[in-house]
Amino acid sequence: MDVRTDGTDILRQMADQCSAEAALVYSCAWRKENFRYLAGVNFYGPNAMILYARGADKTYILLSSPYDRGRVAAAAGEAAEIILSAGDSGAALAALLRSHGISRAAVSSGGLLPAQLAAAVRGAGTEIRAAEGYIEKKRWRKTPEEVECLRKAVNLADRAFPVFVDSIARGLNEFEIVAEVEYALKKMGAEDNFMLISTGQTEVFGMTPPQGRAAKPGDLVLTELTPQLDGWWCQICRTVVKGAASAVQRRIFDVFMEAEEAGLALVKPGTNIHDVAKAENDVFRKYGYGEYITPQYTRVRGHGHGMHFDEAPVINEGVDFVIEEGMVIVVHPNTYNPETGYMVLGDPVVVTKEGNRMLSTTERKLFEAGV
Repeated sequence: MDVRTDGTDILRQMADQCSAEAALVYSCAWRKENFRYLAGVNFYGPNAMILYARGADKTYILLSSPYDRGRVAAAAGEAAEIILSAGDSGAALAALLRSHGISRAAVSSGGLLPAQLAAAVRGAGTEIRAAEGYIEKKRWRKTPEEVECLRKAVNLADRAFPVFVDSIARGLNEFEIVAEVEYALKKMGAEDNFMLISTGQTEVFGMTPPQGRAAKPGDLVLTELTPQLDGWWCQICRTVVKGAASAVQRRIFDVFMEAEEAGLALVKPGTNIHDVAKAENDVFRKYGYGEYITPQYTRVRGHGHGMHFDEAPVINEGVDFVIEEGMVIVVHPNTYNPETGYMVLGDPVVVTKEGNRMLSTTERKLFEAGV
């Protein structure tokens, strides 16, 4: 995706909201999404920052690795000046703050601003004014172009899922299945993939990093496939049986299907996310499985998608969050069931004016591998 044309406006508004003369966005190597959202390009060093100086109406991109310079500079063009920190990000940032006489800076770091960097900011005579969540809120509502990026990302999951099923049918273990899927996704152009997997019967507690287990006939194999394409993450969740599914497995999966449908029916502008979660959970309560929607057995009933694979809104009862048009949300009533073990089912949708539109195309059913 190209660099955002409204990046400077976002930074300017962030500074104004905090009555500050500057806006600072810090990203570390494992949480790059705010930097990437504004700059339109990835970085590979330990950290990167964007500083907007309000008085000069000028933007700086501070990089900790020289290997990032060419790529970031090409994306930024004349919109920003690139500065290499030469091994001391704090000193480089402090020098910029002093040169512009910045006394107050609005800072967004996802809560991950290092103490050493914060000390350097204060040492430059600059007060830190927290702007956490400002950029994240901007990311909630997607433009049509961003929705298309997410659709292309989940399309990779749709295309890689048959590889997952075939790998189970061939008797591969979890390590081998993940390797096959990762290879297929990378060949398709995926930048990265967040993948969970689990194999077993009623002992399955949820999806985990891969292990050396191979499915036996009758076992469930679960996955979340979440490819990243050009910075955007989008996932599907599916359950596969090794061999023919039993009558019990089919019956319980029907409950999950009903729960997903109940949640999807409420995803529309103006709905509180609490009600989406309650609709999903009420299906399990109706069939006597209310105990298994608690935190002891499950985490969330879905969440947002975008530049991070697990962003707001979190879909849970008790969460007060009103859905807006343009959001992309995955609804997944994933949880443990005592009769079959853990099952998963989940699909991403974009919130439209009338309701929502499905982005994934993989059939929603209980799959059988090797029948």
